[in-house]
Amino acid sequence: MSKFKVFLGITCIALFMLPVLHGQKLATLTMHSGSFARINSTVCADIEGLLIGLESHDLILKEVRQGQSVEIKSQLSAGESTRICWIAEGKTDPNEQRIFELWKAEKQSDRKSVAVSDDGKTAKIQIGDKDALSYQYAKAPVPAGVSEVYSRGGFIHPLWSPSGEVLTRIQPPDHYHHYGIWNPWTHTEYAGREVDFWNLAKEQGRVDVATSPIKTGGAVFGTIKALHHHTVLPDSFREEEKTVLNEILTIKVWNASTQQKYWIVDVISELSCASDKPLTLKEYRYQGFGYRGKAAWNDENVTLLTSEGFNKENGNATRAKWCDVRGPATDGSAGILFMTSPSNFNFPELLRIWPTGSNKGVENVFVNFNPTQDRDWVLNPGHTYVLKYRLLVYDGEMKKTDADIYWNDFAHPAKISVTPENTLVGKRILVFTKNGEGYVHDNIASSVKAIKKLGEENGFAVDATDSAAVFTSNKLMEYDAIVFSNTNNKTFDNEGQKIAFQEYIRSGKGFVGIHVASGSERNWPWYWKLVGGKFVRHPKFQQFEIEVIDHDHPSTYFLPDVWIREDECYFINKLNPANHVLLAARLPSIIDEKKKDYPGDTFGDLVPLAWCHKFDGGRQWYTALGHKIEHYEDPTFMRHILGGIQWVTMNE
Repeated sequence: MSKFKVFLGITCIALFMLPVLHGQKLATLTMHSGSFARINSTVCADIEGLLIGLESHDLILKEVRQGQSVEIKSQLSAGESTRICWIAEGKTDPNEQRIFELWKAEKQSDRKSVAVSDDGKTAKIQIGDKDALSYQYAKAPVPAGVSEVYSRGGFIHPLWSPSGEVLTRIQPPDHYHHYGIWNPWTHTEYAGREVDFWNLAKEQGRVDVATSPIKTGGAVFGTIKALHHHTVLPDSFREEEKTVLNEILTIKVWNASTQQKYWIVDVISELSCASDKPLTLKEYRYQGFGYRGKAAWNDENVTLLTSEGFNKENGNATRAKWCDVRGPATDGSAGILFMTSPSNFNFPELLRIWPTGSNKGVENVFVNFNPTQDRDWVLNPGHTYVLKYRLLVYDGEMKKTDADIYWNDFAHPAKISVTPENTLVGKRILVFTKNGEGYVHDNIASSVKAIKKLGEENGFAVDATDSAAVFTSNKLMEYDAIVFSNTNNKTFDNEGQKIAFQEYIRSGKGFVGIHVASGSERNWPWYWKLVGGKFVRHPKFQQFEIEVIDHDHPSTYFLPDVWIREDECYFINKLNPANHVLLAARLPSIIDEKKKDYPGDTFGDLVPLAWCHKFDGGRQWYTALGHKIEHYEDPTFMRHILGGIQWVTMNE
């Protein structure tokens, strides 16, 4: 990992702020409901490339309702890409569109509606002043007289309803190995040996919590993430225990209802082999995601209904997209709507339900979504397998029609289209192309034509000149940014022009350098710092690999992780330490007889090629790419340049 590798230091950052007086609109987010009605939808949108300058700013989200903008709670969530998440409150009809606006605003203190606490044994998620659930990662003590073999951690208990009713149970006398909401595997095979991780008394396997969980609170949701080890215990054939399966368990609680009539709990299990041997989850009647209901619930007072219309009496071993379990509570009734994802193995999974009459008709609420009830599932090394479940925890009643709506919203999330705000409308850009004595690139006319086309398409004016006479204090102030497109060697005629240029930058204006702009004014240190470095040489024109160091920038967010491109790989030294590197060439992919004598500043096997920074009051962006005429006809490359122009003209 290179030392300039950029990580967005936001795992999940709450962004619900007090109203602000100043801000900049970044994008319009359109929610498309599709074919389904929705109620209080959990919504997320990918906003890679829009998070500029968050070190000193915050985001706010507004919904446009009947012409009025209403601020709503939102929260960032980072994974493979950075997303902003919120609740689309109320009912959304089929084929309806809802409009939201994303704004960058002045930094303010946030409000965490969903808090996560940790006492060293248990992580608890609270919504407002109400407990939602606890995840116990320390081993739970067993009842008096019960073997310690039944002790384990890594389960959800208690799970509370919004009114405070506890809906889970652990260690019941009939099954001491039952733990609220938990998901071990019962009938597995590893290296020719049967292993049971569910029935702890067999002492064949167990599930351990490997590390303390990662916890994040926020305005919209709270998250607990933990690593579980499925460990095979020693026996007459094996002298040492061995971890054979890793599970990353993510528990996310959404504040889905502002009136707190219910909350939503997402449980995601990511499974991967911990050794070079596969683990087979063998066909068996119960294993995987399970729930043990509260002791007072039984045949007489519990209502159980599946998506296919089955109940507690006849629902066992039937397939279901959802299963609603509801029973008496202190203030009426409470329940859980269990939902399973279409992406799960063997969807819709078969259910293991304790039917009417089991356990003598009392304390007998048990529900298990089992993807392996009728077939084996082989987990192979080198792959990750994901199971997703959603729980809607509520007080009161649940209608079947509403359960269908909630499941459709989970299974078929609303689509969000993101339209970035065009911050370049009305701007004025100067393209400067002067070359001093020496090599002159033949791409200059093409670059000017291409940048003018960008201006026509994006609402900004473009002037172009190869005369340094334009560098006067009055004339330069007509422009929001100056683009040095393939300027080379001595580009200024006198010191007065240089001073005017410095004054322009110091006034807060923008500068863009393209390709050999880093070879201009090679005897002027101030200019090296402005561009970000000084050109030294390049290997022959060739195809090579470019690593995108920071996807979170308007000039790079649309690029693949590795951009394979034919161009010149510039070797640049005198690099400005303030450079925020965006792209870097992978040195091993470059053919160069002099590579060992690379004269620039290297960072491992990477060569910086594009960056942005702030210098002497202004904003600068540079790309070393763009040698050939046809490069300026490449939409991807021109989008790269457009993002650079956009960044240097953005107001803080």
